[in-house]
Amino acid sequence: MRQRPDNVLSRREFIQRCAIYGIGAAIGATRISSAFSPSQEDALQYPLSSLKEAAYWEPLDNGRVRCRLCPNMCECAEGEITRCRTRINRNGKLYSAIYGKPCVLCVDPLSKTPLYHADPGANAVGTATAGCNLTCKYCQNWDISQVGPWKTKNMDISPEQLIEKIKDRGVEWVVFSYTEPVAYYEYAIDIAKLAKRNDIHVAVATAGFISAPPLAELIKYTDAFSVTIKGYSDKFCREICGCKLEDVMRTVQTISKSKCWLEVVTLIVPGLNDDMDGLQRLAYSIVKLNRDIPFHFLRFSPAYKLKNLPLTPVNVLEKARRIALAEGIKFVYINMPGHPAANTYCPSCSRALIERSGFAVVRNDLKKDRCPACSCRIPGFMLSENITKI
Repeated sequence: MRQRPDNVLSRREFIQRCAIYGIGAAIGATRISSAFSPSQEDALQYPLSSLKEAAYWEPLDNGRVRCRLCPNMCECAEGEITRCRTRINRNGKLYSAIYGKPCVLCVDPLSKTPLYHADPGANAVGTATAGCNLTCKYCQNWDISQVGPWKTKNMDISPEQLIEKIKDRGVEWVVFSYTEPVAYYEYAIDIAKLAKRNDIHVAVATAGFISAPPLAELIKYTDAFSVTIKGYSDKFCREICGCKLEDVMRTVQTISKSKCWLEVVTLIVPGLNDDMDGLQRLAYSIVKLNRDIPFHFLRFSPAYKLKNLPLTPVNVLEKARRIALAEGIKFVYINMPGHPAANTYCPSCSRALIERSGFAVVRNDLKKDRCPACSCRIPGFMLSENITKI
């Protein structure tokens, strides 16, 4: 799931922006004490006609089914729900309960994903449903990610209707974010397929906890990925986030070998994944794949089950950035408004090339994809000097 750092819009600002762009939003999940206990009774209220057969599952004995979408490999008896709270076994078949039922729909800068080297200055229509196949204890969007669709306010929007909304507003990107796209995979993949037919670019913000076959299918229809690597140790990933590091790194490796643009993200949580030796190992693992992959460090903001922890100290983020640069990563960012490390610099002559204010690009000196001073090529997707899109 994508974390909401302290520089992301508040819930009120988020709703206001949706209204400004004429795209409704319904994001307020009911906050209840049992939010992490999926209710079979609630799920069974969904009529079979409102469900869509899930992708990547197999039947087992005695009417049980196994979901093969992600490494959780959930097994469900009749009426039971997967860990992501979006799939249910009905009559020996696995169904998605959130197809065409987004709880988030808005227009935001693409850089919020974060994607800093993909079409700078562009806007994107972002969408998400309830549910997530991770259980991050610091999740900023827990009230929609850690519940099923029966606990969120949803809209009824088919992939075809969503694409028409995007075309009507002249937006060139759709992004799957806010919760985990793996949880609403069937909806996302159908939107992505239609987007490509209509010359709309596709971005995916994900934790990368997905099985190989569905990932390969998603790659076919995606232009840019932002993958959050939760930490450098499997212990942290398992105990704090509910995933396996090796599965996430396998996803990063697969995407890095594809034609998709890739940026990676790590949110630094004080006292839990802020060891500099560990961050150095993580940076080295990225360098081994491709030193052109941008690496974003996000600041932890107290939330959900980790409200007792402080904000990540700025000097910790800065030290992590220095270490990643020293390991050989060319582009390392600190996603904080006003921080110099939120800008893009030429790795050859150090000239500031793209200046950002929050998520907005306020200056872009690139000439196509090159530094105007030394002609060093800056890697990315659809880089240009056009900043008039916001």
